Amino acid sequence: MNLNFLFVLFFSYWAPRGNIIADGYVDKLSVHVGDSLTVFLNAYKAQDDFVLRLYDLKGNAVARYKVAVTPQERRKDKPWENGFGYKPTLKIKVPPLKSGVYLWNDEIPFVVKSTKAKIIVVYSSNTENAYCNAGGKSLYAFNSTEKKPAAIVSFLRPIPLPRHSEAFLKWFCKQNYSEVGYITDSDLDSFDEIKNAKLLMIVGHSEYWTLDARRNFDRFVDEGKNALVLSGNTMWWQVRYDKNKSQLIGYKDYPDPEPNVCLHTTRWNEQQLGYPIVNSIGADFAHAGYGLKQDKGWDGYKIVNAKSPLLRGIRLKNGEVLKLSSDENDGAPLLGYEQGRPIIDQSQLGFEKIELIGYDSTFRINPGVATWMVFKKTKKSGIVINTASTDWCSHRGMGSNEIKKITLNMINKLLRNETVFTAEEK
Repeated sequence: MNLNFLFVLFFSYWAPRGNIIADGYVDKLSVHVGDSLTVFLNAYKAQDDFVLRLYDLKGNAVARYKVAVTPQERRKDKPWENGFGYKPTLKIKVPPLKSGVYLWNDEIPFVVKSTKAKIIVVYSSNTENAYCNAGGKSLYAFNSTEKKPAAIVSFLRPIPLPRHSEAFLKWFCKQNYSEVGYITDSDLDSFDEIKNAKLLMIVGHSEYWTLDARRNFDRFVDEGKNALVLSGNTMWWQVRYDKNKSQLIGYKDYPDPEPNVCLHTTRWNEQQLGYPIVNSIGADFAHAGYGLKQDKGWDGYKIVNAKSPLLRGIRLKNGEVLKLSSDENDGAPLLGYEQGRPIIDQSQLGFEKIELIGYDSTFRINPGVATWMVFKKTKKSGIVINTASTDWCSHRGMGSNEIKKITLNMINKLLRNETVFTAEEK
């Protein structure tokens, strides 16, 4: 008997009343108001008059559509790579919604973009796709069938909200900021998507970047705009898309057939790519590592600069710890230690200004050091603050009132071009 049929039969009995949708996805992860959007739904049982609701991240239903739903079979030929191949359930023109992250049936995400935003939040769509094993495989062996990873994964399959930034996204949309826009990773390939913003925010676990996305991030900062990196393990892998941007390509440690070596989907720090991560964000995973695996650290940032403007209103003294359990962290290159405090190797970075706020012990191949810092690359460039943790935006970070307040401090100061360096405080 067909396993898909058994799955639908089982859940048609056990599915909660009022929710008969098993899973689904959209044809485009990011759209503007007025764009076409197609929704693909798989139901536990057939229903001709199902009311499909669209929710914002505050839990409000912002639109309703009556649709016919039915159990669907995913395609048999590499569904993780070629997409699930469901038949369309709903085709619409995107209604006049505020820019943000929205959920069909409160579980199928997509992003509505804005061209006028002053703050741009980047939704980590690449990382979520890379780790997602819907259909049987991800870019990782640990959750792929036969423990063999895929090299190509499709966006046309069920992919959940980002685990490391869901808490932040649901919190930030309730804050009192106007002109906030959201984009996905693939949108960073176009500088037009961010050129009008004053502040670019990288949130959660933003691990997979294309060459164009990295160049546009650097261009944004080099032109005098500010960036806030609330992410860890950031920019670790280079990836590509297919021509339709419906697939994420990442051969990683396997041979890449791409003839242009500079586009090979390997770690950004590999010499062949010639584009070290620290050039963009001042820190990388290689200099730090895992925060919760044999790290012998203190699960948070030990403060070394309690007078930092970023800590305004926070009662932390030097040597005290801002608690933050992190899966993964990034670190800056270090010269060594002075009175027990790490000293960043400015000669390797060559930045105009750099200031360490706090640090933690980590472990990967060797012991490492996570560095939360603020820097200015050149006299004319913007400011970058890098919290260097995958969990600043997760429930671990967003469960802390201190981290929420510090986050608002950082956003406000970067948005208003206020002082972020201790030495410049009056």
